[in-house]
Amino acid sequence: MRIIELDKAPAETIQTILRRGMRDIESFMEKVKPIMKDVQTRGDKALVEYIKKFDGADLKPDELLVSEEEIKEAYRLVDPKVMKALKTMTRNVKLFHKRQLPKALRVKISRGVEARRLVLPIESAGLYVPGGKGRFPSVAVHLAVPAKIAGVSRTVLCSPPMSNGKLDPATIVAADMQGVDEIYKMGGAHAIAALAYGTETVKPVLCIAGPGGPYVTAAKMLVQHMVKTDLPAGPSEGLVLADSSANPKFVAADILNEAEHGPDSAGVLVTDSMELAKEVAGYITEMINSLSEMRRNFINENMQKYSAIIVTKSFEESVKFVNDYAVEHLVIQTKDPEKTLKMIKNAGTICVGTYSPISGGNYVVGPNHVLPTGGTAKWTSGLDVETFLKKPTVEKLSRKGLESLKEDLVTIAEYEGFPAHANSVKIRFEK
Repeated sequence: MRIIELDKAPAETIQTILRRGMRDIESFMEKVKPIMKDVQTRGDKALVEYIKKFDGADLKPDELLVSEEEIKEAYRLVDPKVMKALKTMTRNVKLFHKRQLPKALRVKISRGVEARRLVLPIESAGLYVPGGKGRFPSVAVHLAVPAKIAGVSRTVLCSPPMSNGKLDPATIVAADMQGVDEIYKMGGAHAIAALAYGTETVKPVLCIAGPGGPYVTAAKMLVQHMVKTDLPAGPSEGLVLADSSANPKFVAADILNEAEHGPDSAGVLVTDSMELAKEVAGYITEMINSLSEMRRNFINENMQKYSAIIVTKSFEESVKFVNDYAVEHLVIQTKDPEKTLKMIKNAGTICVGTYSPISGGNYVVGPNHVLPTGGTAKWTSGLDVETFLKKPTVEKLSRKGLESLKEDLVTIAEYEGFPAHANSVKIRFEK
């Protein structure tokens, strides 16, 4: 793995690392538009055609919805160890997300003037579980749990089918364990179109959440005017902030944790210790050889582009780089990790200390693993219960309460040039 000294590296190299696998979503939007329009216009017919084209599965419209028999079969197929892991994951994700429910507010502004904020669930939500490079039952848990805790009355999960027309059984089980109402065999931009516009088989939803590739991200952006969508999710990324006290084997393992996701993923170490940098590079070379050929190829490709070991002149410089990067998964392996944590401004999730690997949060610790990527952690956060909530406000005034605000209210309305606004107040006090 390449070692880059920050003060000596070409600016272009550093910018490439900072930008990492962020794609030109606009170009994908142009590719996605005709697919979206086609599904909107032709419904099920277009949907099954795209499923056959992109996934190789020849399905009829009445086969899109996973049946009760298919759910029962999935339970029979899932390994007991996987089932146990899904139960542990569910328990911990529920425990953490239940604490996220915001409280309704009721504030007495003045005598006769009351303001409230309600907390209401979005009525329906589409939960997108990606396919392609792997199987992701964990995504089903991390999406469905907060949706159910929020109180969403209709949850719809979809995932790309395999060429035989079936879904990964563990994903079906993970969804069913959370009480997901409908599970569909569909993925990609055409699935997002079905969720947003509806088809003869798939009723539309009001919220769409879940990670996906650039086509899915572009599709979600195209329907933002009509449904709520979660954060844009790009290629996976992990960064380790370490000093000389860090265990180089652990650091190497954490870097590979995210780098193995795909060719556009990023695994980065930022440290002020050249000695640690060299040790980590050596362990990475060893560890890569134990991975499958597919994962090795992914890592070898992204190491030429977005993955690197960055060596700085000082710890302060390391922290600055980390905050500029705004990574999806940050691991802190320093002598005083809690002190370091206080210096961090931008990250999707932060794994603090030697025994807090990224994979813990990815699966069973409790926090959500649908997180901002590509630097968007500077202004947004990961998926949570509030993704599936809306918070309307309420105003209640008595006659005396309105009268106490009448003069100021009318003054502002008339200043802004809205006489009807002012009249709606004054008319209530005419004799």
